[in-house]
Amino acid sequence: MHWLTHHPDDLIERFEPVEALKELRQQMALTVEQIGTLNAYLHHWTLVLLQRTNDPEGVQEMLTLCEIAQDLAPEGAEGSSMQQRWNGFEDLLEGKRRYLQANRIPTPIRLKHQDAILRIIQQSESGRVKQLDLAEPLKLTKGRVSQILGVLESRALITRQREGKDSWVSLARAGAASGSPTQQKAPAAALEHLGASVFSFRKAA
Repeated sequence: MHWLTHHPDDLIERFEPVEALKELRQQMALTVEQIGTLNAYLHHWTLVLLQRTNDPEGVQEMLTLCEIAQDLAPEGAEGSSMQQRWNGFEDLLEGKRRYLQANRIPTPIRLKHQDAILRIIQQSESGRVKQLDLAEPLKLTKGRVSQILGVLESRALITRQREGKDSWVSLARAGAASGSPTQQKAPAAALEHLGASVFSFRKAA
């Protein structure tokens, strides 16, 4: 199955920027349908990378993706429109890259219970655990566990999903064994809000 034949949501989940870059480099041309799918992918991950506090590698990968996508866009109104849009993504990502380079944000300090939490999740049979079940083995209060998980989630090390009254915790995509942040899908509402700000800013410029 060709990678661009996936549903956009499925593509976003299955292929992180580094993987998408490998696939796109092998692409010879884009069909009209593939343009729409790729646009959804680039839109989502551009917004995610703009929200990341410290992921220069991811920003650079997205810059290259946008550059290659523009080269592959076919002639005509559809292709020209997407070239302009992807060029806008590239401008925003370049601004983020320069910001990170100028500020040289240090790697976040590892939390005291970080390794223990990641290990418990990793060793669970289902690959996820209830948030409430973490308090006892860690000898922490439920409130403290929630605070720690919030930090780990912001660093894209874990994800939390609500099912009824329970909150389930799992490792972020690509795992967290190395302790390095991984790409994480931002909430749709946050992306929509940021997207509006991003493109209104682009028009003003």
